[in-house]
Amino acid sequence: MPTTPFVPLPDGLVMTAVSEGPGELLIRAVSKRPCSPCPLCGQPSFAIHSYYRRKPADLPCAGHPIRLLLTVRKFFCRNSACPRKVFTERLPELLQPASRLTTRLREALQSIGFALNGEGGACLARRLDLPISATTLLRSLHLVPTAPVGKVRVVGLDDWAWRRGQRYGTIIIDQERHVVLDLLPERTPESVQKWLESHPEVEFVSRDRGGTYVDGATWGAPQATQIADRWHILANLGQAVEEFLIRTHVRLVKTPTQEPTVERPLTSYSTTPDCQGKSQARLLQKWKLYQRVQELHGQGMGIIKIGIELGLARNTVRKYLRKAPDPPLPTPRPLRESGLDRYEDDILKRWKEGERNAAQLFREISALGYQGANTTVRAYVRHLRTTTKDGSVPVSRKQRTKTTSPRALRWLLTRERKDLDAEEQARLDQLLTLSPDITCVRTLLHTFLNMVRERQPEQLRPWMQEAEKSGIAELKSFVGGIERDYDAVKAALCLPWNQGQTEGFVNKLKTAKRMMYGRAGFELLRQRLLHAV
Repeated sequence: MPTTPFVPLPDGLVMTAVSEGPGELLIRAVSKRPCSPCPLCGQPSFAIHSYYRRKPADLPCAGHPIRLLLTVRKFFCRNSACPRKVFTERLPELLQPASRLTTRLREALQSIGFALNGEGGACLARRLDLPISATTLLRSLHLVPTAPVGKVRVVGLDDWAWRRGQRYGTIIIDQERHVVLDLLPERTPESVQKWLESHPEVEFVSRDRGGTYVDGATWGAPQATQIADRWHILANLGQAVEEFLIRTHVRLVKTPTQEPTVERPLTSYSTTPDCQGKSQARLLQKWKLYQRVQELHGQGMGIIKIGIELGLARNTVRKYLRKAPDPPLPTPRPLRESGLDRYEDDILKRWKEGERNAAQLFREISALGYQGANTTVRAYVRHLRTTTKDGSVPVSRKQRTKTTSPRALRWLLTRERKDLDAEEQARLDQLLTLSPDITCVRTLLHTFLNMVRERQPEQLRPWMQEAEKSGIAELKSFVGGIERDYDAVKAALCLPWNQGQTEGFVNKLKTAKRMMYGRAGFELLRQRLLHAV
């Protein structure tokens, strides 16, 4: 029986019969090749030793799974110098040795596996009449060979989280070819150094501003130009502006008819004394850590070693050092909705009338429909006593929630005036009247933004000098960070490369990692990223 285009077979294989088996079509074929080369020495042999049958599964045809019943041969190897005396006939165009799937079926399943992983891929494969288990599908992904990296000129480095805040790996991409080059199971300067040393042709290294990749790129590719990511530079500047607003306790009421204030941070009240005690304990612990950081830094210990010694992140150590000599303060957070909000006006009305008894206030608002606990009312009354003991007028939670957060003020300062509506422009004018420092911060901020957008590296050093002269501690700290990474920051203003592409691959990695439902070892995750379509 000649071959058919519905089930094409390579030259030398002849189809002899087609029959129907249990749930699949059985196609019998025999090999008619006169000889076969020895897989070790390569010498062709015509001496047949025996016959045997292979039963690989093949791609389905017209909705029917297919199984091939191949009758192939074993040959004697007549090369006296070859250690193998008998070998089996090879069919590389159709299937690999010892494989139970044809090559074309294996490749189709691998494509499904790379797209959907094990369970999802196996489910789709069954719908396509390709019955296979999730385990077999995942095992097939490991069989895909990884192509050599080859020559690479521009690489991007970034980290990815095994478990956020605890364990990280490293992703390396080729920014010219837009492909993942490698995935490293750890985030250490040594691992990055080792990889870069194996590729001395690298000319540019794009990275974020973390010390790990600064050291790894410096040690492993001293010949390469390092490029700091522009987005991260601007994010660092925005954080500095926000820290300035927090430190100076700037608050802006949203309604422009009211007067803006520069006061202590707006506080909420804790429900119970126990919660208050925990808050005070956390603040005390933070203060002790702050003192210990200052002490170790005064002894000449570096930021990384201080972090290891105290179990702190490097950015936390840097923050404590920047705040010297001021102690760390709790970060203002937005007030959460409370069941007491609907009855706050009634409490404040009775407060102005002279009622100070929390139990009586609880009974009165309970009669109005309040269903919360009396401890919440007592805590609120305690908060009123504390905030009004100096004669101040009590401020309701509704009024406090009308204030603009430091993060919102940061974006108000960042945006161009022409992009603001009339109300936002009024709020900006209101904000700029609070302090000359705010005006200075906004001027420096927009100068830096324009420098980055227009790619003006010659303006970097003058800007740094102006920021130093401003005397604003947060900007001076930002300038110090640029000074330590000056060449990479300046290269970011000259060269087109950035971390946007790398961050995109990190997002793809996150998607792949979450689709694997915990069965993803590092090797499988690496395969998926290296062979992503």
